[in-house]
Amino acid sequence: MKANNKLGKSTSQQLLKSINQQKVLNLIFSEGPITRVELAEKTGLTKQTVTNIVNRLLQEQIVLEGEPVSGRSGRNPIPLTVNYGAMYAIGVEVAVKYVRGKLMNFNNRVIAETALEDLRFTSEEQTLECIRQVIDELLRRVPHSTGLKGIGISIQGLVDSKAGVVISSSWLKWKNYPMRDKLQQLYPFPVYVENDVNLLAQFENLQGRLAASRHNITLKLDYGIGGAIIIDKQLYSGATHVAGEFGHYKAFRIPYSHRCHCGAFGCLTTLASISGLRNNVGISLEEFNLRVRNADTDMIRLFDEIQDAVGLALSNIVTFFNPDHVLLTGKIVGVLGDLLVPEIERRLFSTVPEAYRSVVLLHSRESVDDPAMAAALVKKHFFEVPLDSLSL
Repeated sequence: MKANNKLGKSTSQQLLKSINQQKVLNLIFSEGPITRVELAEKTGLTKQTVTNIVNRLLQEQIVLEGEPVSGRSGRNPIPLTVNYGAMYAIGVEVAVKYVRGKLMNFNNRVIAETALEDLRFTSEEQTLECIRQVIDELLRRVPHSTGLKGIGISIQGLVDSKAGVVISSSWLKWKNYPMRDKLQQLYPFPVYVENDVNLLAQFENLQGRLAASRHNITLKLDYGIGGAIIIDKQLYSGATHVAGEFGHYKAFRIPYSHRCHCGAFGCLTTLASISGLRNNVGISLEEFNLRVRNADTDMIRLFDEIQDAVGLALSNIVTFFNPDHVLLTGKIVGVLGDLLVPEIERRLFSTVPEAYRSVVLLHSRESVDDPAMAAALVKKHFFEVPLDSLSL
């Protein structure tokens, strides 16, 4: 019993030591340049504890000392900053037909990038092997291996990011696939896995178009349809990690009701996505765009149905969640946004109750840099304080 008590005490002390270091590091990251005295004041830690932590961070080249601040009585304090240029992250995007990766430093500078294009995934292990090829190529380009702080993976599919499991991605041949565990068997670095739309929403909320928002919805109209829900600046993933799958909103009725891969009929994704247009109409996004702009009668009629469906879906989503912002993105918005967004906006504001009309509808026609956002996921985790461990 005594041995168990000692082990438990040792584990608790180690956890507290780790949390204290992360508190100090997070402050240097968020408020630097900052001195040791200021760190002690803001964290409530003793000056000696702060000094010990800073010495470790200096030895590991995670932080740097600046020039002493002059003009004060006594010893001039030395400001501390993060050594962004000496730390690296690998970000990988796994999409329907390609795997793309970037090696970036913590200053967001691209060191190297590589890709495997025009892929056809046939099995879960073949998909993993493609990812491994991209990671291995980028690993060869890391200036100093000790500076690599992790690997971030962006997945087009349903993801339990906490467990690192891909719940479902039919295009990538994965179902309940332990993605993080598989990669951590191959590489001695932390691995973080996230759904592509959840990752985009978190990025936009942190430093993008949604930075001023607290409650928002992101809807991505792409090869499939994905969504993300942010409530009070926190991602809401739901009880089984699949919240925001707005692609399965029942939006179309006969004669536009097609069977979805989920087994139901009339889902939004069956026509308002690239795969839906291809599978149910037999047309590519590029051809659909061209025929709509050339006033092809059949395509104009279909486009009207899609606008109605997306507008009605958004109207209900806004009514359910009462967000202050909605962001529309994805390749369909990129190609057809000038025609699509104004009509969706008109339909949205003509159908939501008056109390909800303060919502701001934003859209982005720019392509999203998923590998860079996956690399930023590593940076985010590296600096965060593991508050969920405080209850242990």
